[in-house]
Amino acid sequence: MIQDDKILSDRLRFLGITEEICQDLRSLWDTVAPVLPQVLARFYAHVGTVPYLAELVGSQQQRLIGAQSQHWKRLFSGRFDKEYVESIRRIGLVHSRIGLEPQWYIGGYSFILNELLQVLAAKHRFSGAALARKMAAINKAVMLDMDYAISVYQEALVQERQRRGAQLAEAIASFSGAVQASLRISGEASEALSVSAATLDSAADVASSLASEVTSSAEQTAQNMQSGAEATEQLAASVQEIGAQAIRSADVARQALESAQRTKESMTGLSAQAREIGDVVDLIDQIAAQTNLLALNATIEAAHAGEAGKGFAVVAQEVKALATQTAKATTEIGSRIAAIQTATDKSAGEIEDIARVVEEVSGIATAIAAAVEEQASVTSDIASNVQQTSGHTQAMVRSIETLNGSTASAASAAHHVSRAKETLDQQLTRLRDDIDRFLETARAA
Repeated sequence: MIQDDKILSDRLRFLGITEEICQDLRSLWDTVAPVLPQVLARFYAHVGTVPYLAELVGSQQQRLIGAQSQHWKRLFSGRFDKEYVESIRRIGLVHSRIGLEPQWYIGGYSFILNELLQVLAAKHRFSGAALARKMAAINKAVMLDMDYAISVYQEALVQERQRRGAQLAEAIASFSGAVQASLRISGEASEALSVSAATLDSAADVASSLASEVTSSAEQTAQNMQSGAEATEQLAASVQEIGAQAIRSADVARQALESAQRTKESMTGLSAQAREIGDVVDLIDQIAAQTNLLALNATIEAAHAGEAGKGFAVVAQEVKALATQTAKATTEIGSRIAAIQTATDKSAGEIEDIARVVEEVSGIATAIAAAVEEQASVTSDIASNVQQTSGHTQAMVRSIETLNGSTASAASAAHHVSRAKETLDQQLTRLRDDIDRFLETARAA
C-alpha cells in the first residue's frame, strides 16, 4: 500500500500535477461537461470507420459513452487517489482483455484531447495565458491517465510473457522428456532393427539353403512319382490282363464242372449197366448150375440104361463139362463185373469229388475275377492319383523355385534393412544434436 502511494506521488510530482493544476481541472469541468457527450459521439463515429474497432464496439456504444463520461468526470475532479488508480487500471485491463492494442488507445486519447482543446481555444481565444494554463492542465491529466492505462498494458504483457515463458519452459521440459524418451525408444528400436536384420539375414541364408535342398529332393520326388505313375499304369494293365485270364479260367472251370457232371452221369449209367450185366451173369450161372445138375442126372440115368445110355452119357458128360466151363466163365465174368462195378463206383465218387473241386475252383475263379476287376478299378484310381501327385509335386518344385527367389529377395531386403538401420542411427545422432541445440537456445531465451 505504501509502495503504491509512493509511486502515485512520484508520478504526480514528475508530471507537475500540483494542487493548482487540480483546481484548474475542476474549473474546466463546467466547460467540458456540456460538450462531452457530443465529443464522445464524434469519437465513436470516428471509431466506426475502422472495421476492427467497430466490431469491438458492436452494440455497446451507449454503454461505453456512459462509462467514458464517468471516467472523464473523475479525471476533471482532480482527485488522483487510490480510487482513481483502481478505476483507470480496470479500464486498461478491460481494453487489454478484449484485445484493444495500445496504438488505438493512444489514438483515442489524441482524438478526444484535440476535441477538448478546440473547445478551450474557442472559450479562451482572447486570453492566451489562461488558455495555455488550462491546456497544460488537461495535457498533464491526460498524460497521467494514459500513463496508468498503458502501464496496465505493460504489466499485462509482462504477466503474459511470464505465463507464456512458464508454459514454454514447461513445454520445453515436457518436450525434452518426450524427445529423450523417443530417442531412447528409437535407439532401442534401432538395436532391435539391427538384431532383426541379422536374424533375417541368417534366416534368409538358412531358408535359401533349405530351399535348394528341398528343390533337389522335390525334383527327385517328381521323377520318382513319374516313374511310379508309369509303373502303376503298367500294373493296371497287368491287373486288367489277369482279370481277363481269371474270367477265362472261370469259364473253363464252369465248362470242366459241366463235363464232370456229364461224366458223373455217364459213370452212374455205366455202373447201372454193370449191375444189370451182373444180374444176367447170375442168371447164366443159375442156368449153368441147373444144366450141370441136369447133366449129372442124365449121367446117372445113362448108367442105369447100360449100353443104350452110353451115347447119352457121353452127351451128358459134354453138357456137364460145358456147364462147368460156363460156371467158371460166369464166375470170372462176375468177378470182372464186380471189379468193374467197384471201379465204376470209385470213379463215380472220384468224379463227384472232382466235380466238387471244380465247382469250388469255379467259385474261386469267379471270386478272383470279381476281385481282380475291383482291383483293376482301384489300380486305375491309384494310377490317376499318382499322376495327379506327380503334377502336384512338379507344381511344388515350381513353388519352391519361387520360394528360392523370394528368399533371395528377403536376403536383399535384410541388406537394405541393415543399410536403413545405419541411416537411422545417423539421423538419430543428428536429431539428438539438433534437439540439444534447440533446448539450449530455448532455455537461454
